[in-house]
Amino acid sequence: MLTTIYLEKFGPIISDKRVGEDIYNQIIEILKSKNEVIVDLDGIISMATFCAKQIFGKLYIELGSEKFFSDVKIKNANNDIKMIINMGINNALEESEN
Repeated sequence: MLTTIYLEKFGPIISDKRVGEDIYNQIIEILKSKNEVIVDLDGIISMATFCAKQIFGKLYIELGSEKFFSDVKIKNANNDIKMIINMGINNALEESEN
């Protein structure tokens, strides 16, 4: 079963640590009770790299690559946001290796 979380309510720019924590917690709660979550980024024009790491990097490390890509669907992300999410995941991976 799919559940969608709409990040638009957090504003056009996601750059606050508390907001990142809130988004991460909402995604984790959905994943606990459902198989998949859609993260809808419609209306989001930018995201701080540290927020991308805090949300998507942490999820990637906790879930593992295969489960992350099968269970976390990213929707309506522009190319800049996709690049920032990838950077966040890469940063989290680099930190976890050290």
